[in-house]
Amino acid sequence: MISKLSNIRAIGDVHGHPESLEAAAGNADHIMLLGDLVDRGPDSAGALRLALDWIEAGRAYLVRSNHDDKLYRMLKGNNIRMNKDLSQTVKSLSNAPDGEELKERFIKVYSDTPHIVRMGNFVFAHGAVSPYHFEQPEEPISLSRLRRRIENMALFGEVRNERDEDGRPVRHYDWVEKLPEGITAIVGHDIRAEKPFIHQTDNGRRAIFLDTGCGKGGPLSYIDLPSETIGQIPA
Repeated sequence: MISKLSNIRAIGDVHGHPESLEAAAGNADHIMLLGDLVDRGPDSAGALRLALDWIEAGRAYLVRSNHDDKLYRMLKGNNIRMNKDLSQTVKSLSNAPDGEELKERFIKVYSDTPHIVRMGNFVFAHGAVSPYHFEQPEEPISLSRLRRRIENMALFGEVRNERDEDGRPVRHYDWVEKLPEGITAIVGHDIRAEKPFIHQTDNGRRAIFLDTGCGKGGPLSYIDLPSETIGQIPA
């Protein structure tokens, strides 16, 4: 956990758009990347290269995310289901002159990448922040199972055994009202609106959703903290 926060720019889901990523970063000294660097866009290799340069230089932090995690598991040799998005990313890496080096760099960086990062009164994750990140449940549960619950929510958001009419998991947001008092969550993953969406609960808890559809024709959004100044890079 990083306990102190000065000024940091959090950037939403990039999905293979390095030019938008570079524009969103601007001249920010410190950057929090909410993940999904790869898939869908025209240049996943370029997005990875840029992010890895910043991370290795100490300029940026990264949290784990579902698309990046799938690439990582594939590169580690795990048996995963290949889809169109991942196939495009693999092709992008194969076509890059430094593709093999990028794979090695990504594996090294991602192996040490956390699912959740806390900075002052802000907590960052890709999908959602489990209340179990802050305190253990009253029910008896093994540490390994507890860790899986926290990690799955961070990657995929709060989902249950429900599907929408298109067959996609239905996401829930009960986790927001369970955040500790005074903590604001900054997440991506869900496209809640065309601009960053502030989810405010009746009990005063807040989460800010930064995914605005970059890679699906939407802009790439970012937020400067602690001022909470929001910006967007058009598609």
